[in-house]
Amino acid sequence: MALLAAHGVRMHYGGPVLLDGVNVKIEPGARIGMIGRNGTGKSTLLGLLRGALEPTDGSIVVQPGTRVAHQDQELVFEPGRTVHAEMQAVFAHESAREARLRGLEAQIADTENETLRTRLLKDYEALQLEQEQAGIYDLDRRIESVLSSLGLPESAWHQPIDGFSGGERNVIGLARAMLSDPDVLLLDEPSNHLDMEGVEWFIDFVRRSRAAILMVSHNRHLLDAVCKEIWELRSAKVVPWTGNYTDFQRQKAEALVRQERQFKSQQRLIARIEFQARRLRDMAAAYDDPGQAKRAKAMLKRVDQMEKVERPDTHERTFGAAITGSGRHGRIALSIKDFHFAYGERKLIDGANLEVEYGERICLVGANGSGKSTLFHQILEHGGWDNPTLRLGKSVRVGDYRQLRDELEGGQTLEDWAINTTKKPRNEAVELLHRFLFTREDLDRSIDTLSGGEKSRLQLARLVHEEVNFLMLDEPTNHLDIQACEQLEEMLLEFQGTLLVISHDRYFLDKLVDRVVELQDGKLKDYPMRFAPWWQQKVAAGAFGRRSALRDRSGEADGKDDRREAFTDRRERQRELNRLRNRHRDLETQIAQLEKRIKELEPQLERAYEPGSDPATAAAMLAEVTDGKQTLVTLYEDWEAVASALET
Repeated sequence: MALLAAHGVRMHYGGPVLLDGVNVKIEPGARIGMIGRNGTGKSTLLGLLRGALEPTDGSIVVQPGTRVAHQDQELVFEPGRTVHAEMQAVFAHESAREARLRGLEAQIADTENETLRTRLLKDYEALQLEQEQAGIYDLDRRIESVLSSLGLPESAWHQPIDGFSGGERNVIGLARAMLSDPDVLLLDEPSNHLDMEGVEWFIDFVRRSRAAILMVSHNRHLLDAVCKEIWELRSAKVVPWTGNYTDFQRQKAEALVRQERQFKSQQRLIARIEFQARRLRDMAAAYDDPGQAKRAKAMLKRVDQMEKVERPDTHERTFGAAITGSGRHGRIALSIKDFHFAYGERKLIDGANLEVEYGERICLVGANGSGKSTLFHQILEHGGWDNPTLRLGKSVRVGDYRQLRDELEGGQTLEDWAINTTKKPRNEAVELLHRFLFTREDLDRSIDTLSGGEKSRLQLARLVHEEVNFLMLDEPTNHLDIQACEQLEEMLLEFQGTLLVISHDRYFLDKLVDRVVELQDGKLKDYPMRFAPWWQQKVAAGAFGRRSALRDRSGEADGKDDRREAFTDRRERQRELNRLRNRHRDLETQIAQLEKRIKELEPQLERAYEPGSDPATAAAMLAEVTDGKQTLVTLYEDWEAVASALET
């Protein structure tokens, strides 16, 4: 039975229809990737499935008891809350149960009523069993493991979320969704801001998770690595395809060929039938034959009643531009010599050296926070022919693509931006925008209203206008859909100049670069090879070691037995602790009672030896006092041993 399903869903916001008659379902264990051009309604469908939006028509059905978690591109959080506190909020129920366990332990230790203690112990055992069945082990360790595995440093865990960038908040939202251990996980571009090791760790998580997962993604490596089904959102419909992204590409190409063949065959059949119908009509008119006219009408009715094969849409809207370059520059494009950079006392780059020659295609890789974007910024701000540390070739014309897009001023319209940037007449400036898929209706829009993908296309339009021979690109594919990524790849393959790019998109890098430079521990390490063999070399060397502390209920329970054993051991230690506390309290009670009895007997014993007293009574009292003092010595020894064990 499907955990989550959409039946006949139609959705619009008063304008064009985004979704029309969508029927999809998410089964247990599903691994689904949703693809489609930016603006086609992928995030809207996610919002509908998780209940944040109401469809215009149709229904969303959730199987009773199904827990759904999501990660959006925009994180919603409580102002002032730290990252760690946001993660702990996921486990509010488990934390409350843990607090109840600690409270019961205190009550058991303090109560002297045996009946009450027995009842409390029974409640404690039941709660412990519930905690064990929930599979919750060491919440703080799990939280910290996930945050570090996704690339968030420990120094960030206790900082308010308000101070983080949009990309960092995206990672925080992903961590929150993953920790919640749901039945269905809905993700919107989960890998956008992960470094390469973070992506590989996330792939491992998806493979091992028990949850059904639907993700919107343009990361083709991720879609190939984990997906068993692809949903293509196109023309307001969802078309499901079996397999991963590579399977989808092959199947779609074959389907288009079949559809083209069927369309042409049907059109030839229709042409023959219509030709025959025209001949029959002509004959009916010439010979005044109603029978022939009736036959012609029946033939045309047959054509009308045919289930028509649509002409396959093989004409994708593509960028109508190329980065032409401004001619060849000298042999050296960039020379970095003993470059240092620090934020306060923190050394980010410590004696970096690199030489880039004309025509080379280099990727700069490294963990998030290692300083890649900082190095790009320093080159763009301070690089020049007269800078011996960051020297650019004399005839080099640099074109840059910045991840933060801070050069796009928000107050102006798209048309004004194009005119001010290109310094060209309006018609030529607007034509450049049209070549990057902006329509006439877009011209009056403020840049503030543009999506991430639209701002990315705007930056590419600027690069085409500038006619550069050295491209420095920082995560250029982050906000582009798959079709746009592929078009950018074609543009860069045709580019004749030098390329230096920061990217975590393995498909993109496999296709474009022939040299890898890694920024690690403040140094630049040079690997004169293509990206794929470099990656294989790093994996073989065991360079990637992030591990998950997430509970795995998929059957591949690496480490689960160890965690269960640790939990069982902790429970046994807790039981022993409770036993010692009870024994300690019982001994104190016995000692107090015995000391009180001896104290009562000693004056009575003195009176028992007075003249006229019964010698037998005196002897009995003496024996009781003597035995009591000997027992007291034993009790003191036991009490000391138990107290020592409790301290341990």
